[in-house]
Amino acid sequence: MLQSKKLIIFLTVVLFASVTLAQHPDFQRIDSLRKILPTMHGIQRIDYLNAIGIEYWWPTMTAADTISAWANLAYKEADTINYIPGKATSIMLLGVAEIFRKHFENGEKYLRQALGIFERLQSDFGMGWCYVWLGQSLYSQNKFDEALDCQKKSIFFFEKLDDREGEGKAWSWAGMTYATLGNYDSSFYYSSKSLMMRQKMSDHNCVVLSFINIGQLYKIAGSYKDALDYYHQAFYYANAHNVNNRSLSATYHDLVGTIYRLKNFPDSSYYFLQSSINDDSANVMTHISLGETLLMKSQYDSALKIFLKPVAGFRKGNDKWDLMRVLMDVAKTYQKKGEDKMALQYALETFSIAKQARATQYILEGYLLLSKLYNQLHINDSAYFFLQQFTALKDSVVHKQFLFQLSDFKNQADSKKQTDKLALMDKENKVKEDKLEQEAFLKWILIACLFVVALSGFIIYKNLTLKGKNEKLESRHRQAEMQQHVTEVEMQALRAQMNPHFIFNCLSSINRFILKNETEAASNYLTKFSRLIRMVLNNSKKPFISLEDELEMLSLYLDMEKLRFKDSFDYSITFTNSIDDGNVFVPPLLLQPFAENAIWHGLMHKEGQGHLEIELSIDKKILTCAITDNGVGRNKAAQIKSKSAEKQKSMGLQITTERLALLNKDHDEQTFFNIKDITDNEGNPAGTRVILKMNYKNLTEVVSEI
Repeated sequence: MLQSKKLIIFLTVVLFASVTLAQHPDFQRIDSLRKILPTMHGIQRIDYLNAIGIEYWWPTMTAADTISAWANLAYKEADTINYIPGKATSIMLLGVAEIFRKHFENGEKYLRQALGIFERLQSDFGMGWCYVWLGQSLYSQNKFDEALDCQKKSIFFFEKLDDREGEGKAWSWAGMTYATLGNYDSSFYYSSKSLMMRQKMSDHNCVVLSFINIGQLYKIAGSYKDALDYYHQAFYYANAHNVNNRSLSATYHDLVGTIYRLKNFPDSSYYFLQSSINDDSANVMTHISLGETLLMKSQYDSALKIFLKPVAGFRKGNDKWDLMRVLMDVAKTYQKKGEDKMALQYALETFSIAKQARATQYILEGYLLLSKLYNQLHINDSAYFFLQQFTALKDSVVHKQFLFQLSDFKNQADSKKQTDKLALMDKENKVKEDKLEQEAFLKWILIACLFVVALSGFIIYKNLTLKGKNEKLESRHRQAEMQQHVTEVEMQALRAQMNPHFIFNCLSSINRFILKNETEAASNYLTKFSRLIRMVLNNSKKPFISLEDELEMLSLYLDMEKLRFKDSFDYSITFTNSIDDGNVFVPPLLLQPFAENAIWHGLMHKEGQGHLEIELSIDKKILTCAITDNGVGRNKAAQIKSKSAEKQKSMGLQITTERLALLNKDHDEQTFFNIKDITDNEGNPAGTRVILKMNYKNLTEVVSEI
């Protein structure tokens, strides 16, 4: 017991000498310890050896071979004098080194052995760190419930020791485990607490990792824009605090490349992933991400070569988490190549691992892939069964994601409301202070008037004159503000008309799929619809949004219409010159009615494949948007008797026309549009082109109006 207390006291001094500024690995401390080592003997020397090994388990070092070297040296000397705490710590370090090598079964064995010794010694330090690392090993083996239990136990011991570094790591890993199990609210709570704890400690490396972990949570929840925001915050925070780490740059490019693949931008994804590999060519997981992008680009042989390479290593290390991912990739690749039996073999193995681990996302992918494979193999009963399972589980996942996104939106709104309330209170307090100061000044003037009557009368006269002028100016200012407020209310009313009109069309489409029993199409449509609704909730009350957000909403709408009309048309959105879409602000949902009109009155009635082309350019502060379709033309559309289509057209374009008129009138915006008919060489109708021009606002102008 005395030896255990010595170990705890020593490691507390070595690791936690400065709680307010924790940066690892501390190379200065490592150098100091190595210089002292030759003069150390016995227990003290063994503790120093283990302390050096511990420094190397922190980011950004995590050097497995270095940890093992110091741990083996410490164990050998501790075994010679039978120093039990020193042996337990070195065994724990050997387990951590195995985790970094992705030999998770070996890591688990070492950590359980060390944990048993620390429990007998009643070492809170040893039990806390063994549990947190054991949780990480179990997580990678898909033993998520056991991992979460270990992570919560480690939090208990770290809180008892007031070990903020350990707490930060444990809270972070528990957050990731909850996200994997689909409990997004608990995940956000644990991840946010880890971030706040690490920020208070100024542990810059770990703050960066916490930002990345929260981004991963939003990625799992399907909120890719928020995920990118947190990845960007991590990168900017690292630069601001001089976290110069080559592996961080590789990680950032990997994460961004993955998001672009999920957003169906394979070329952008390939660019970022290739940049990540250039920074860290040895990272196996980045190569797998690149393979997934190559699969999207239909480069099946290249992708398959990447996927098969690490399989044996993952099996050997019992790395079931990464094995599950790569086996699913192999199955998808064989399915795309038309080798359905090989695909089925890998899909079944992946599905078995996912079911055992309750990994919801991989179970969902497995249901869909197995349904497709059995259908291609003409095993209809199995195909139908897995399709039913996929539909039921996807509805549950989409529901959880949508509830989390709504909860997140409400939290952001409540936070903004509280901030606005505090700002208003500050403003009122300042007005009161100014009023008190003015009253004191007037009292001084009155006292002065007792001594200089003539001068006081003159001052009073001037003050009254000035007050009259100020009241007139204030009256004019209030009238101007009132007029501006009326205009903004009119604009909000028009946008409020636009949103129900747009949502009604979307719900009608979902209802149409359900009535036709097209469950998979309805599910996919509902997923896109939930994402679009979240953006509409965010943007509908804003007078201006960025062109990037406007085009993202437009792309979601067009994807939904493509799905609705069974890919009877395609579309493209291009910039004909350089446009910084994050610095260009336009009214929300301004382009969608024109695209809708082109689909419903041009492409809908066209025989053959339709095409919708949207081109944007900027010239002298004028944003030009050309929307061109190869549909039947306006004359042909006018001959088709469709009352529902006429209503949609009149509502969408009429509201948009009124919005543009208000912009011209009250914002001095040069905004207009015209519609031209397109004919071929023989004079036959070949489509329609709408050209919309408007003055846009940049970020500085929008902020100044807030």
